[in-house]
Amino acid sequence: MVSHTDDGTTAALTDDDVDRIFRALADRTRRDIMRRTLTEEASLTTLAHDYDMSFAAVQKHVRALETAELVERT
Repeated sequence: MVSHTDDGTTAALTDDDVDRIFRALADRTRRDIMRRTLTEEASLTTLAHDYDMSFAAVQKHVRALETAELVERT
């Protein structure tokens, strides 16, 4: 698999990379967090409130997305 980088170059994805991406996106809440953060930034506190879950639970979801390199904290 090939991934396109921000500077227009390409980088090969390993099987482990693909596994991390699919594992992160297998969860409905994580997919929704991805959708929301594509258009605007959201704090962990805001996400926890909006999803009616603890800060720690949202942090776990975001960490999975970060591990898959699908989101980054700013």
